[in-house]
Amino acid sequence: MRGPLLRARAHPPVVAVAIVLAAGCGVDRKCRSDEDCQGREVCLPSGLCGIECRGDDDCAITETCRESRCIAACLGCSFPHAEDICIHGDCSMGECDDGWTDPNGEPGDGCEYACTPSAGGVEICDYADNDCDTLVDEDFDVRTDPANCGECGRICPEPDHSTATCDNSICRYVCDDGWWDSNLLADDGCESDVCIPSGDEVCDMIDNDCDGDVDEGFEKDTPESCGDYCIECNVPNATPACVAGQCEVDTCDEGWIDCVGTEIGCERACTPSGPEVCDGVDNDCDCLADEGLLCCPEGMVTVADMFCMDVWEASRADATEDSPGTDGTLAVSQPDVLPWNTGSGGWHLAEAACLNAGKRLCTPDEWYLACAGAAGLAYCYGDDYDPVICNGIDAHCDDPYAGCGLEDHYAGNTHFIVEPTGSFEDCVNDWGIMDINGNLWEWVGDDGASIRGGAYNCGNSELLHRCDFVSGPTRPAAGFRCCL
Repeated sequence: MRGPLLRARAHPPVVAVAIVLAAGCGVDRKCRSDEDCQGREVCLPSGLCGIECRGDDDCAITETCRESRCIAACLGCSFPHAEDICIHGDCSMGECDDGWTDPNGEPGDGCEYACTPSAGGVEICDYADNDCDTLVDEDFDVRTDPANCGECGRICPEPDHSTATCDNSICRYVCDDGWWDSNLLADDGCESDVCIPSGDEVCDMIDNDCDGDVDEGFEKDTPESCGDYCIECNVPNATPACVAGQCEVDTCDEGWIDCVGTEIGCERACTPSGPEVCDGVDNDCDCLADEGLLCCPEGMVTVADMFCMDVWEASRADATEDSPGTDGTLAVSQPDVLPWNTGSGGWHLAEAACLNAGKRLCTPDEWYLACAGAAGLAYCYGDDYDPVICNGIDAHCDDPYAGCGLEDHYAGNTHFIVEPTGSFEDCVNDWGIMDINGNLWEWVGDDGASIRGGAYNCGNSELLHRCDFVSGPTRPAAGFRCCL
């Protein structure tokens, strides 16, 4: 899924506070909440009273102006495998990602079908969905097509004075008017221009007794005698039926399903095990696995059924509980290891590490939705700040609820360190994402303009850990996590 069309603008007050905090990890507290300000002014992330916007035009295109504040306008504006378009609160689906299509036309599930058109987008008989309409070879019937009889590309021969046919996937031929196959040999076709009796009438589309009628007395519409040549239907793992002269499945045997719908029979063994779940198995036996579900790789979870996000802050593949490791190849989401600190300016490193893992950096809107949840919470765990839930500067004070502040930090309190992923077990949101507040700042996919979530080493965690706090990029304790 692609990110928003335009990058969120960097608000001047946010940039200013980033510079101050980066230098000394302190905050100028001229306001703590909107109640400290007057009139239309609000308490900006800088801790100063001011008016951030007077209308939508003062905000980024992905934001809207509400009560003098620019806020994300389309939280949760996300469509699987498709571009999401947010214009001041109007969320819509754009183009499908390469390799995905939207055959059902419903934006709710995005571009739900993995398919790349082939053969110029025109269906041909090749066992592939060339036109990406979810159907394979739908314009061809191997039971009746002389050019694809029984299988794609099998062309039925036409002996002299005859026309090729395909009956129940078997190549046959019918003599042209005025010609007869008196010797019943295919090699010389219909060799006679007069009818020579060959015996009693049999079901073979030939006038064996030369009485002017073909196959008289034979039924051709029962499973025991089906089609022009009165074949006996035998469909594996099923009770057969004869429909319009073709053998088809009537009912599948118990424990079998029919996913093709021809004389092949019920070709797939399947026993229903309940509603569909993300396990690569056709749980409800409808011939599809994991349909309608957003299934995430190991180490990731779904957020609001819209996208996948790493459970843990990214780490190197060789990281341990005591070492961040040295393998800079790709990002890994794993518990109980030291996360990957890219440091200030490490956005490109984080972006590459996610891409090498087959993922991407989370967009700002995705990150905020995962942190604040559908309810728009201030922190991943709720609206009220708790100094000991996530790894911030207050978490290790003798009396964290009284506030320890920077004096303890600069006095050499060595407790202020980055912790292994998942160490703060209560620092988790409703989707099971760990440490999105505190521990390390996290890069997002906005070209390195900002980082989110706060870290272990800066003062005023109550402000910096907030889901809606946006910091400039100059932070030494900067990590990341990936999305899909």
